[in-house]
Amino acid sequence: MDHRNFGIAMRVATVTAMFALATAAEAQHSSTHKAATTAHSKPIVPDGRRTGLVLGVYTIAAPGVTLTGDDVDGTFQTNFGPGAGVMVGYGFNRTFSGFASVDLAKQGMSGDIGGNFGLRHIELGARANLPYGSATTVPYLMASYGQRALGARVTDDFEGTEYDMRLTGGMFGVGGGLEHVLSPTLAV
Repeated sequence: MDHRNFGIAMRVATVTAMFALATAAEAQHSSTHKAATTAHSKPIVPDGRRTGLVLGVYTIAAPGVTLTGDDVDGTFQTNFGPGAGVMVGYGFNRTFSGFASVDLAKQGMSGDIGGNFGLRHIELGARANLPYGSATTVPYLMASYGQRALGARVTDDFEGTEYDMRLTGGMFGVGGGLEHVLSPTLAV
């Protein structure tokens, strides 16, 4: 991914993130919940086991990678890089949900090659909420399948030439975590 395309992709990710945050803020502001009028009514407790459409925006920290081998002269190494992502999901019931996500990060280069690399992850996955915890703190397991791509327009400082460099491959992810709901529209 060259600098121009990476810049466009980062601007699209930023606008998407800003739109998602504005939508979440508006949804929280225009809540249909009525204020409690009696002293005996219970406060509304957010539920982390959601159903229906879910939208998430997040930041990522991409550690660098090092490649060596017969086809690589010397060592090829990228540095730590920041990025962002967006996730769209659908909760089929309180236990199972599916999601799609896209992440973008920018990583600098070390060694004889100068430039910045764009790192992209695209995933489709499923999540299962575990029947432990509380309504606001939900443990979960997840699995996903997708593609990773690392690419840039790089300059070889030794020879002074520029060229496109791309590395792509499939990925399979398995993981788990703990989600804590802070409000009806925000979770960590």
